[in-house]
Amino acid sequence: MKRNLTICLLALTLTTPIWAAESPDTGLIYRIFRYASTVDRSDMADSVSFAYNRFRFSIDRKDPTLLLVPSVYTIAHSGEREYVGESYSRVTFHNQRGFYAEPVLRFTTVPRQHHTMMVLAKYLTPNIYNETVIEDYLLSPFNRGNRRYYRYSVSDNGNGLAEVFFMPRRKNTQLVNGDAIVEISTGRVISCSFSGEYDMINFWLTIEMGRDGWRSLMPKKCVMRSRFRFIRNKINGRMVAYYDLPKVLPDSIQEDYDYKKMCLVRPDTLESLEQSIYDKAFIAKQVSDSIQQIKAEMLPKNNWVKTVLWDMIGDNVLNRVKTHFGLNNQGYMRLNPILNPLYMGYNNNKGFIYKFDLRFSYQFNDNTEFSTRLKAGYAFKQHQFYYRLPVFLYFNKRKNGYFQIEVGNGNHIRNQSVRRDIELQQPDTTGLNLPNFDLLNEFKQNDFRFIFNYNFHSRLGFQIGSLYQRRVALYKQPFEALRWEWKYSSFAPFVELQIRPWGWAGPVFTADYDRSIKGILKSNTGYERFELNADYIHRIHKLQSIQMRIGTGFYTWKDSKAYFLNYENFQENNLYGGWNDDWSGEFELLRSDTYNTSDYYLRANVSYESPLLMLSWLPWLGHYMEMERIYCSVLDVRNVHPYVELGYGFTTRLISCGFFVSNGHGNRSFGFKFGFELFRHW
Repeated sequence: MKRNLTICLLALTLTTPIWAAESPDTGLIYRIFRYASTVDRSDMADSVSFAYNRFRFSIDRKDPTLLLVPSVYTIAHSGEREYVGESYSRVTFHNQRGFYAEPVLRFTTVPRQHHTMMVLAKYLTPNIYNETVIEDYLLSPFNRGNRRYYRYSVSDNGNGLAEVFFMPRRKNTQLVNGDAIVEISTGRVISCSFSGEYDMINFWLTIEMGRDGWRSLMPKKCVMRSRFRFIRNKINGRMVAYYDLPKVLPDSIQEDYDYKKMCLVRPDTLESLEQSIYDKAFIAKQVSDSIQQIKAEMLPKNNWVKTVLWDMIGDNVLNRVKTHFGLNNQGYMRLNPILNPLYMGYNNNKGFIYKFDLRFSYQFNDNTEFSTRLKAGYAFKQHQFYYRLPVFLYFNKRKNGYFQIEVGNGNHIRNQSVRRDIELQQPDTTGLNLPNFDLLNEFKQNDFRFIFNYNFHSRLGFQIGSLYQRRVALYKQPFEALRWEWKYSSFAPFVELQIRPWGWAGPVFTADYDRSIKGILKSNTGYERFELNADYIHRIHKLQSIQMRIGTGFYTWKDSKAYFLNYENFQENNLYGGWNDDWSGEFELLRSDTYNTSDYYLRANVSYESPLLMLSWLPWLGHYMEMERIYCSVLDVRNVHPYVELGYGFTTRLISCGFFVSNGHGNRSFGFKFGFELFRHW
C-alpha cells in the first residue's frame, strides 16, 4: 500500500507543470523591472543605423468583405494568393523620444508596390520594458507596473543565465504569454518569445535583444508569425526584421524599388517559398510587359475602368489613406474611408451617425507648422449634417503659439421664448397654415471663430479672439408672414486665461470672458458671459487613468431678445475625437436646451478607465475586453437641482458601448450609445 502511494506521489511530482514546480525568483524579477532605468542613454541621441524588414503573406481564404479591411484592398481584389516584400531603411534615434525611419529601398510583389497589412509592422518594433509593448496596447510582462497581471516562474540554466516564464492571470487580449532568457546578475533580457491575440491578429513573436548600452533596450532581430481572421477571411504571415545594420548603400540613394540593390543589403537568405514567389512575379511581369501594348489597343475601356474605378476610387473610398509628402516628408495627410460602413456610431438622440475625418499638416520646421482637420458626420435620426473645420498655423510650437480659424455648426436649437413672444403679439396663427406650432422655435446654427494663443510659460498662457454665431429659422415663411425676425447673430470678442500650476502634467484652469457687440456683421444679440473650467487627467498607468472636469458659467447681462445662446465650455460634442476618451466629460442623456436656456450652470464630470476592470473576469467574453470605464456626471442649472448621470462603458475589438442612467427631470432615465471600433489601429 505504501509502495503504491509512493509511486503515485512520484508520478504526480514529475507531471506537475513548471508553474507549480518552481517558485518565482523575486530578486531576479525585480532586476528585470529595474534594468531599463540603469542603462545610460546619453549617446543615443541622433545615432544612426540601418534596418531591414521582410514579409510573406498567404491569403488562405477570402470573400468580398476583405475589401473593407484597411490597407488590404490591393491584395483583396488581386488574383494572387501569396505575396512577399522587403524594405531597407535609415534609422535615426532620438534620446527618450523613439526613432525615425527613412525608407531607402523597397521591393514587393504587391501590385504597384503598395503597402499592405502595415499594422503588423508595429509588432517588429516592440518596447519590452515599456508599460505597453506595442504603442498603447499589450501590457508588458517586463514592466513593474504590470506585475499584478502576470504569474512568473524561473528556471536556472547555468552560466549566469535563467529562463523566466510568464503567464497572464486572466485570459485577456491585452496580455501575452511566453518566456525569456535573462542575465541573472543584471536582469537584462537577452531574448524572449511571447504570443497573444489582439485586434483579430494572432501573433507569435521571437525577439533577440541588443547586447550593450542603450542598444540592449532595443531588438536586434525580430521574427513573427501572424494569423489574421475577419468573418470568413484568413491571412497567414511571416515577418522578420534586423536592426543596427551597417551602412551598405551611399547616402545619395533615396527611396528606390530595385531588386538587385535589395540583394546587396539583405542580411540573410530568402527561404525557398519566398524566392519562388519572386520568380513567379518576375515571369508574370515579363509576360505582361510583352503584351501590354496589344492589351491597351484591344481593351482600352476595360483597362481604364480597372485602373480608375478599382485601383484609384475603390481603394480610396473603402480604405483609409495615409501619406507623407514633401522633400523631407514634412507633409502628412490622412483620410478615413468615405463609404466604409464600419465607420458609424449610435446614440439615443441622434440615432445612427456616419463619421468622416480628414487630417492635413505641413511642417515648415521644428517650430512652425500648418495643420487642419475636417470632422464631419450625418445623424440619420435628426436628418442633420454636422461638420467642424479648424485651421491652425503654429508660428512658435515651443510656446504653443498659433493662429486658429474655425467654422462649424451644432444641433438645431430651440427656445420657448420665441414662441411665447409671438403668442403675446399675435395669438391667432391659424391663417399661417402651420402644421406644427413648434416650427416657430426651431433654428439651425453656425459659428465662426478666430483665435490667437500663446503660452508665456508652461504654467501660464492666454487666448484672445472673436466668436461669431448665427441662428437661422428652419421655416422662414411663418416669420416673414408675421413680420418677425428670423435671423439672430452675435459677434463677441473674448479673452481666456490659462493657468497650469504644475505645468503640463497637472490640472489646467481656464477663465473665459466674452461680450457681444451689436451692429458688427449685422449682430443683433447682446450678452455678457463668464465661464470657469478645470480639467485634469491623472495617469495611474499608461492605460489607467482618472479624468476629472469641473466648471461653471453664467450670464451677467442678456438682451430681451437674446433667444439663442450657447455656453462655449459646456456644449454637446457632436463630432467626437477630443478630450481623451470621447465620452468622458459629456452628459449623454441630457438635451443641450436644458443648460443653454439657463442663466447659469455648475457641472462636474469624473470617469475612471482601466483594462482588466470587471467584465474581463467573465469566461470567454472577458477575453475580448480591452478597456472598461465608469462615468459619473452631476449638473445644476435652473429648474434642475441637481441632475445626476451614471454610466459604464467598455471597448472591444468590434465596438465601444456605454450604458447610462439619469435621475430624470424630463430627460431619459436610461440610454446607451455605441461606436464601431473595427480596425481603429490599422
